[in-house]
Amino acid sequence: MSTASKKSPQASTIKRSRMTPTDRTTEILNAAVRLVLRDGTSRLTMDAVAQAAGVSKALVYTYFPNLATLLQQVYRRENQQLHQQYLEALAEPYSFESMVKTTAHISRVAQSERQLIIKRLSSDPVLKRSMAKEDLKNRVGIMAFLVAEIVEHFNIPPAIAHQATALALGYDPVTVKADAPSLDDVWGAMIVGAMRELEKRYGSQQEQKHE
Repeated sequence: MSTASKKSPQASTIKRSRMTPTDRTTEILNAAVRLVLRDGTSRLTMDAVAQAAGVSKALVYTYFPNLATLLQQVYRRENQQLHQQYLEALAEPYSFESMVKTTAHISRVAQSERQLIIKRLSSDPVLKRSMAKEDLKNRVGIMAFLVAEIVEHFNIPPAIAHQATALALGYDPVTVKADAPSLDDVWGAMIVGAMRELEKRYGSQQEQKHE
């Protein structure tokens, strides 16, 4: 057998298929996501990502110059996909309550895998700082839409609507006017109001059980 026909051990174990650059990038990012979900970021290496993606480390480096860039792209993609889900839901011609239900459903479902990957990536302070501006940009759009909807449907000042929306979505509350109520007061009012609405809708069912 000629030398040219021999295959290296690495070449024989890694099966490469022809992919577009976009598909290959997606494959590598998906491999990184699986590893971060399983092990977090502390033990992540380019070697591990290459093995999980079924490609050589050299190929991974052709798409991502270093691990930090790779993780930034994972963080960016997961946040953008979550942001896009919200925007698509908000664009539908729902009633206000239906819109709230839909966004709540997205949040609840996203709490599993996507939020877990974002949370684990956010635990890296360097990565979190590098993506802070992009996170803020994504959140500002969603917040602005929801606050406008609340102000339109309810007689609530924009500053308080902003506080309530941030609390409901789990975002960091923004700075508001000095004379605005505290976050604890806003949260308390939200819970009391929610309980009163639940009582109005479902309290009669409890009474019927005791009759």
